[in-house]
Amino acid sequence: MEQNVPSGILGMTEAELYGYLSDLLHEEAQEAADDSGKTVGEELDSPGFAAAGAASTYAIKLIMANNAFLTRQLLDLGVLAGEVDDAG
Repeated sequence: MEQNVPSGILGMTEAELYGYLSDLLHEEAQEAADDSGKTVGEELDSPGFAAAGAASTYAIKLIMANNAFLTRQLLDLGVLAGEVDDAG
Protein backbone atom coordinates (compact mmCIF):
# COMPACT_ATOMS: atom_id res chain seq x y z
CA MET A 1 0.00 0.00 0.00
CA GLU A 2 1.97 2.98 1.27
CA GLN A 3 5.70 2.97 1.87
CA ASN A 4 7.21 4.02 5.19
CA VAL A 5 3.99 3.38 7.07
CA PRO A 6 4.61 3.14 10.79
CA SER A 7 4.19 -0.31 12.28
CA GLY A 8 2.12 1.03 15.19
CA ILE A 9 -0.50 3.21 13.53
CA LEU A 10 -3.11 5.27 15.34
CA GLY A 11 -6.60 3.94 15.81
CA MET A 12 -7.97 0.48 16.16
CA THR A 13 -6.12 -2.41 14.56
CA GLU A 14 -7.67 -4.14 11.57
CA ALA A 15 -8.55 -7.11 13.77
CA GLU A 16 -10.23 -4.81 16.30
CA LEU A 17 -12.24 -3.12 13.55
CA TYR A 18 -13.43 -6.48 12.22
CA GLY A 19 -14.32 -7.57 15.75
CA TYR A 20 -16.30 -4.38 16.28
CA LEU A 21 -18.03 -4.87 12.94
CA SER A 22 -18.95 -8.41 13.92
CA ASP A 23 -20.39 -7.19 17.23
CA LEU A 24 -22.42 -4.49 15.46
CA LEU A 25 -23.79 -6.92 12.88
CA HIS A 26 -24.73 -9.41 15.60
CA GLU A 27 -26.52 -6.70 17.61
CA GLU A 28 -28.48 -5.59 14.55
CA ALA A 29 -29.21 -9.18 13.56
CA GLN A 30 -30.52 -9.85 17.07
CA GLU A 31 -32.89 -6.90 16.79
CA ALA A 32 -34.04 -8.05 13.36
CA ALA A 33 -34.47 -11.62 14.61
CA ASP A 34 -36.58 -10.41 17.53
CA ASP A 35 -38.87 -8.65 15.06
CA SER A 36 -38.94 -11.35 12.37
CA GLY A 37 -38.98 -14.52 14.45
CA LYS A 38 -35.91 -15.82 12.61
CA THR A 39 -32.66 -16.82 14.26
CA VAL A 40 -29.68 -14.48 14.43
CA GLY A 41 -27.83 -16.83 12.08
CA GLU A 42 -30.66 -16.69 9.54
CA GLU A 43 -30.63 -12.90 9.70
CA LEU A 44 -26.84 -12.77 9.28
CA ASP A 45 -27.14 -15.06 6.25
CA SER A 46 -29.77 -12.83 4.64
CA PRO A 47 -28.83 -10.73 1.60
CA GLY A 48 -29.12 -7.47 3.53
CA PHE A 49 -26.70 -8.46 6.28
CA ALA A 50 -24.36 -10.11 3.79
CA ALA A 51 -24.26 -6.88 1.79
CA ALA A 52 -23.71 -4.78 4.92
CA GLY A 53 -20.83 -7.01 5.97
CA ALA A 54 -19.24 -6.95 2.54
CA ALA A 55 -19.53 -3.19 2.19
CA SER A 56 -18.09 -2.72 5.66
CA THR A 57 -14.93 -4.60 4.72
CA TYR A 58 -14.21 -1.88 2.17
CA ALA A 59 -14.86 0.78 4.80
CA ILE A 60 -12.37 -0.94 7.13
CA LYS A 61 -9.74 -0.89 4.38
CA LEU A 62 -10.35 2.85 3.95
CA ILE A 63 -10.14 3.43 7.71
CA MET A 64 -6.86 1.53 7.91
CA ALA A 65 -5.41 3.53 5.02
CA ASN A 66 -6.53 6.80 6.61
CA ASN A 67 -5.11 5.82 10.02
CA ALA A 68 -1.77 5.01 8.40
CA PHE A 69 -1.81 8.29 6.48
CA LEU A 70 -2.58 10.33 9.60
CA THR A 71 0.05 8.51 11.63
CA ARG A 72 2.65 9.10 8.91
CA GLN A 73 1.78 12.82 8.79
CA LEU A 74 2.00 13.18 12.58
CA LEU A 75 5.34 11.39 12.64
CA ASP A 76 6.68 13.56 9.82
CA LEU A 77 5.55 16.70 11.66
CA GLY A 78 7.21 15.51 14.85
CA VAL A 79 3.93 15.44 16.75
CA LEU A 80 4.45 11.73 17.43
CA ALA A 81 7.73 10.08 18.22
CA GLY A 82 8.24 6.53 17.11
CA GLU A 83 10.20 4.17 15.00
CA VAL A 84 9.12 3.59 11.43
CA ASP A 85 9.07 0.15 9.89
CA ASP A 86 10.91 0.86 6.64
CA ALA A 87 10.12 -2.60 5.25
CA GLY A 88 7.06 -0.96 3.73
